[in-house]
Amino acid sequence: MIGLSRNLRRLRRDKTAAVAILVAMALPMLVGAAAITVDIANFRYVQGRLQSAADAGALAAISKIDVASDAKAAGVDYAGRNVPDGFGAVTQSSDVEIGIWDPAAHSFTPSSDAAMINAVRVRALRSAERRNGIPTIFLQYFDKSAPNMQVQAIAARQVIVQYEPPEKTDLDNEAWDYNRLYAYCYKYNGTGTAASRRSQMTLIADNVPTSGTGVSNFWTEAGKRGFGKVGNYIWPECDKGESLSFRLENIREVKQAVSNTTTTKNAWTNYDNNKANMLFNHYTDTVIAAGVENFSGLTQSILETVRCDTKDLCDPNKSGTVIPKGKNRTPQVSGLPCLPGKYMYFGWEDRPPNGGSDKDYDDIRILMRCPKTGTLGDGMSRLVS
Repeated sequence: MIGLSRNLRRLRRDKTAAVAILVAMALPMLVGAAAITVDIANFRYVQGRLQSAADAGALAAISKIDVASDAKAAGVDYAGRNVPDGFGAVTQSSDVEIGIWDPAAHSFTPSSDAAMINAVRVRALRSAERRNGIPTIFLQYFDKSAPNMQVQAIAARQVIVQYEPPEKTDLDNEAWDYNRLYAYCYKYNGTGTAASRRSQMTLIADNVPTSGTGVSNFWTEAGKRGFGKVGNYIWPECDKGESLSFRLENIREVKQAVSNTTTTKNAWTNYDNNKANMLFNHYTDTVIAAGVENFSGLTQSILETVRCDTKDLCDPNKSGTVIPKGKNRTPQVSGLPCLPGKYMYFGWEDRPPNGGSDKDYDDIRILMRCPKTGTLGDGMSRLVS
């Protein structure tokens, strides 16, 4: 009895067996928690890789949107390149949809209307049906099939890469003629008359002094004929297939009379009676190919263009300028694209060579900063959803 009592007392003091039992009971839960953690981490990893694949596929497809079959092929190809081989075919041709993105409603609508399409939606998924479901550790103990996961990305062609408002505008106040400069959008890929393809005509500059003797009367007479002052304007925003173009409006033999009320009225009266020989419009109707501008609307040599590496090099008054100088010369026309970081100089002669021009191409000067990204005329695409 004494030995038995001693053994019972020793057993009561020894906790090892109790701990072992508790560990044995908790072990399945610990293993399950670890398995859940691994599964969740794996789901997040898979989701991230699928999203990268969908994003890449959408951006690749939008670059080929004008040909549906090419867009679908690019979407499938680039989605597949952005996942490990073990993911299987996450994107198929049916997962690449072409349609219309409405930024206001933040919605995508599948469409085959070539005139309206501007976006591509790409799905990337893993599913049991495609035999590329996501393997798990925890769920398999509950006889669960591999779960499905699907993500999508939408890329849209948002805006056309174009010039922003001029860095500098200089219309010679000493010029004999009254000159007005407009910016507008020209649909160079369209059909119909040139006039019907011009839109958003915006007056951006003129060369009439803002103050001085006779200026007020000049504007009074000009206003009667629809020639208003330059105000706060909204810079044109051109669509796909359109270019930012310029219009020079040249009204002859009027501005020189601004210093005298009587001569101003007489000059405008003369304009009324002889408008056909005093009002001239020159439209660039710019066509863009590979980022290079061609001024299809100009039938006279009145415009000079020069691409500059820096703003100072485009300033005719600074040392080292690359802007040509001198009278009675042939204008230089840049055959280079306007690339990010560079500038494009436009120098106008207000009259053509047969109209009394001195051919120095500096009566109207504007300096344009090249687009910050992309190539002039291209549609910039980005992920929108």
